[in-house]
Amino acid sequence: MKISKTGFLNLTRCDRYAALEEIYRQKGEAIVTFSEDLSDLMNEERIQKQRLLIDQMYDEEDNDLISEEDEQLKVMMPYYNQIEGLTATVVKDTFDGKLVFDMFDTYKQQRFEAQIDGYYFYCFLDGYLTDNEVFRVFETKATTTKKFLDLKVKGESIFIENDKGIYQLLNDYGIETDDKYDKKEAQLLDKYHSAGRYVYDLAFQRFVIENRADFDSRKSGKYYLAVLNSDYVFDGKVSSSNEPIYSNDIIKLIDLTSVTERYQETIKNDIKQVIKRLNHMDAREVKLGKHCQKGDRRECPFYEVCFSKVPKENSLFTYIGSHYGFKDPYGIKHDRFDLINEGKTKLLDIPYEWLERDNNQIQHQVVSSNRTFFDEGKILAGLGELRYPIYHLDFETFPCPLPRFKGEKCYSQSLFQYSIHIEKSPASCDKENDHYGFLAKDTNDHREELITSMLDVIKEDGGTILVYNIAFEKTRIAELAELFPKYKDRLYDLKDRLFDLMDIVKTNSKFYIDLGYDEKHAKRVNFYADALNGSYSIKKVLPIFTSLSYQDLNVSNGTEALVTYASFPSMDQLTYQRRYKDLIDYCKQDTWAMVEILNALRKQVNQTNN
Repeated sequence: MKISKTGFLNLTRCDRYAALEEIYRQKGEAIVTFSEDLSDLMNEERIQKQRLLIDQMYDEEDNDLISEEDEQLKVMMPYYNQIEGLTATVVKDTFDGKLVFDMFDTYKQQRFEAQIDGYYFYCFLDGYLTDNEVFRVFETKATTTKKFLDLKVKGESIFIENDKGIYQLLNDYGIETDDKYDKKEAQLLDKYHSAGRYVYDLAFQRFVIENRADFDSRKSGKYYLAVLNSDYVFDGKVSSSNEPIYSNDIIKLIDLTSVTERYQETIKNDIKQVIKRLNHMDAREVKLGKHCQKGDRRECPFYEVCFSKVPKENSLFTYIGSHYGFKDPYGIKHDRFDLINEGKTKLLDIPYEWLERDNNQIQHQVVSSNRTFFDEGKILAGLGELRYPIYHLDFETFPCPLPRFKGEKCYSQSLFQYSIHIEKSPASCDKENDHYGFLAKDTNDHREELITSMLDVIKEDGGTILVYNIAFEKTRIAELAELFPKYKDRLYDLKDRLFDLMDIVKTNSKFYIDLGYDEKHAKRVNFYADALNGSYSIKKVLPIFTSLSYQDLNVSNGTEALVTYASFPSMDQLTYQRRYKDLIDYCKQDTWAMVEILNALRKQVNQTNN
């Protein structure tokens, strides 16, 4: 039996996985193969590699990127292919030796196998460089250095850049550390940690390499991650064909040799466990837990099988803050997965007296009574802070792995569109006549045009600029102010006038404390309905207040929007004109949705007060 890295990672999840995989193997869909041909493993590794490429787009900011992975990957692949070339260049410029490098084509990658108890474990390497004394392994990840440099003790990262520009752990660099450092470094040895998962991947590759039959232990090995530099700022230099020219500093190597060495005993034990599971397959139910990686990009392929007993709507997971657990009257804390495994799967399965958090009590009351909760007083107080005219604002962005324009960084949310609806007085706004917008006509740099257009629409009149989930728009406006300093004063005026509609729909404790509410009341949600299912996303809130829907739109979510924009260069004229209008309609719907929600909230409090 042959097992790839992806297969191994899945088989370490639980005792049930191997048996479920065997069922799928019989259908020709396995990730473990019994054939002599390695093509199944190679294709499976390639597919998983590509799927995980878009991880980073969901790490930093949740900007409604929820589906259409294949189309999204298609428009991003040219950039990921560039990352491959950039990484290979950095490796060759940093080290001497013979290099075999390919990120995606497993047929061209250096591969190794280790036979253990009759099972063959395989790894396919992005980069493998050898000389007479040392071999070096490089695993390229489309994440950034931020994920690793943010591991800090007293504000200082546990990594330091050496004279070759390679990041090392402070210990490896010879700097004395303490227990707090050790505790933070231990996160790299947690395969479920956002950084530790990458280390585990590399540690598995090390185990296979150093346990293969022909391994030459006289050669020392070095193990690196190659990632994008989160601090790299593109200077705008382009080639004669107008392609960006990046310096080597855009790629950073992280030396994880010492950490992967410490991981070897864990990998060895995990392999023993995997072999045991394969030898004694058991499809009986197992306990659910973090190994299922619910909601993660690495969620178990059999998630739907094991979680079939958990309702899609109003499950225990629906409780706001459910990851903190629940405390019974005896003061004993119960983890949500433990409760699920005990059969408490529904929201109402949790006894009311276990609900210490006010918001959870409200959720329980709403679901049990089938009544919507409103705190009219807080909503009215929030509405009273709005200043007219209200500018309902929404942005669309392209989170490119590589910076496209001067001043951008890796994964900069590059603005290409805005929509604004102007509400001159309460409920005085027409969907068409009071709408203004800007959409880049192609994928070139139109940021300054967007700024001047937006500043022409939003007057210096003190009117509230209403957004939904303020952090995104606030960050984008601040970035524009730094990139285009001649508009800085006007843009900072816009930033200061931003108001988050979610503060009124849900709550914002600081906002309401400033209005005179005590902390307990300020933290309590202003509104809750059964249909929210624990989420205050605009697409969850909108149907509760209005019949407005995104389903009839040709572009219906953020992922489709960025894919459509990125596809402009490949469209014929008729398709371009149609899809250009589709994008305008989608972004217009986002701002009109805010108009509708705001109007519905006004009606709610007016009905109550009349």
